[in-house]
Amino acid sequence: MRARLIRTVLALYPAAIRERYGDEIAELLAASATPARDLADTARCALRDRLTHRVETMTVAQARTTAVTVIKLVVAPFTFGVLLLALLTTAGLLADVTGAHEAAPYGYTLAVALAAASMWWFGRWRARTERIVAAVVVVPAALALGVAGINAMPYFGEVLGEVRAGSLAAVACWAIGAAALGWAVSVLLRHGRRAAAWLSSGVGALLLLDAVTAVYVFTALSPERAPRHNAPLWYLSSMSWWDPGLVDDGYRQLADSIKMLPPMLTMCTVFLLAVLGVTASRPRPAGSAV
Repeated sequence: MRARLIRTVLALYPAAIRERYGDEIAELLAASATPARDLADTARCALRDRLTHRVETMTVAQARTTAVTVIKLVVAPFTFGVLLLALLTTAGLLADVTGAHEAAPYGYTLAVALAAASMWWFGRWRARTERIVAAVVVVPAALALGVAGINAMPYFGEVLGEVRAGSLAAVACWAIGAAALGWAVSVLLRHGRRAAAWLSSGVGALLLLDAVTAVYVFTALSPERAPRHNAPLWYLSSMSWWDPGLVDDGYRQLADSIKMLPPMLTMCTVFLLAVLGVTASRPRPAGSAV
């Protein structure tokens, strides 16, 4: 009879307290010389713990930490943009100083590659130092919000494309596609299929970035200016200075229109995959859903 009462009283405690102190409380109650009074006192304490929302207080603290992490992720694209601009400016200055203007396309491509590579390191570092809840959804959504914020800024937003509506459409499509890609990669990693995960991430990232570049061009440029049969080449062209006249039959007309949007989304994609490479490889708590 006493054992049943003890279990009933323990059930009044919030789960977190019950799991941590339940066995100890049960032993004390079982050995009590005044069981009725101690059971009543314990029940009162259990109800007080529930009514004072101790578990809810922990949840608020966790929510506050998560909110700070999300804010950092939203701000991250601004940092990405500063890094990219710095590298591109450096490449341009080197071309001017050395007089090797014919090598400028290679300098541009190298600067973009260095910026993207740095995102791999930065993403893995961020995932190791901060726990990101639901990274598959939170990271693409927060990064897309940050890029959209840049796009909305007066004057400076034009660095992501001369047609803001096109940039916004591309960013929205990127967020959806990146979440889907991240989910697929995470599932493969959790099942131990690392080779398939990284192959899927590489191919999927290229297809995603090619698609969102096409979304921008479809939205911003008419078929007369940008013939649709050139769509598979748009992303490659925008990431380099290779341009055989894809827009208006003119050299670098596509880059002049789309500007830094593809490199920015490339950096965001690499950052996302780096984060998921860490978070999806962590052991999952026992009993959690696969």
